[in-house]
Amino acid sequence: MVMAPLVAGTAAAAVGGCSATATIQSQWGSGTAGGQVVAVTVANTSAQAATRWTVTWTATGQVVSAWNATVSVSGGTATAVNATYNGSLAPGASTSFGMQLAGTGAAPAMSCDNDAVPPTHASSSSSSGADVRVTDADSGRTVTLLVGQTLGVSLPATFRPVTASGSGLSQVSSSGGFPTGQPFAALYRAVAPGSVDLSSQTDYACLHTTPPCALPIALWAVHVQVVDVSSSGGQTVTVTTADNGRALSLRVGDTLVVSLPSQYDPPPSNTGGVLVQRDVSGGYPTNQPLVVHYTAAAPGQADVTTYTDNPCDHDPTPCPGPIMRWTIHVSVTT
Repeated sequence: MVMAPLVAGTAAAAVGGCSATATIQSQWGSGTAGGQVVAVTVANTSAQAATRWTVTWTATGQVVSAWNATVSVSGGTATAVNATYNGSLAPGASTSFGMQLAGTGAAPAMSCDNDAVPPTHASSSSSSGADVRVTDADSGRTVTLLVGQTLGVSLPATFRPVTASGSGLSQVSSSGGFPTGQPFAALYRAVAPGSVDLSSQTDYACLHTTPPCALPIALWAVHVQVVDVSSSGGQTVTVTTADNGRALSLRVGDTLVVSLPSQYDPPPSNTGGVLVQRDVSGGYPTNQPLVVHYTAAAPGQADVTTYTDNPCDHDPTPCPGPIMRWTIHVSVTT
């Protein structure tokens, strides 16, 4: 892959007590056949401390990968939510995240909100900064939460407000959805062990006219399993680079600690509900050792996988060093 020198500048916005500045670090190719690496600096411009932030922008290309934030795209809008380790910002403090985008173009113009002041636009939702976040793309997914964790739900404005059946979740907030014309956003807290089904469906004004229109109705559902392992007294197992390829057996309630050098990317948080990622610190590009804590939450099997990354991989002329894969295979029993 041949990268060209930086040809685009920066784009910044400051609203909602928060500013987001995007800078194109490198580009290669041209148009849809190319790609670029974008770095985003997020700053708390409020006089109050913030514990979470959300950055949104108009998506013009596919998000290939991201680091130091969870990035999703829905309905033409891209949303980046802070990681567990970089959401808290003192007044004037800043952090950063990065991503690789398919295609080339100018640095995206971004909007930013945090919880230091009330949100200022509809696309910012109460699900920002939740421990787990689901969108319309997660329909059919099963999510495992620990008691005390939060679940954020974000759906396009064409979906009705979500209904919940079962026990284990308490709704903290809800807004938008059909027929308000605003995106639907809700926040739930896991309060007790149990099982909950969240569901919704699309709706349109023309479906309520005579005669109704023929637009199809899309169904959305997510199954939530809440578990409590706080009193299980499980063991703590720590794995390092020497455990690459290892098959590991855990019991529900055990703690898994992944401890790797700083050049490794933070691993994805989704492990099918078998392991719940509690917190992440360090890893590329923080220059600090990577430490990730998981709780074994449900019986099953899961892989934890990550790769090495280096600053020179993002230079105009990438370095030739190999990318190393690290993975462990985890089996959880009761």
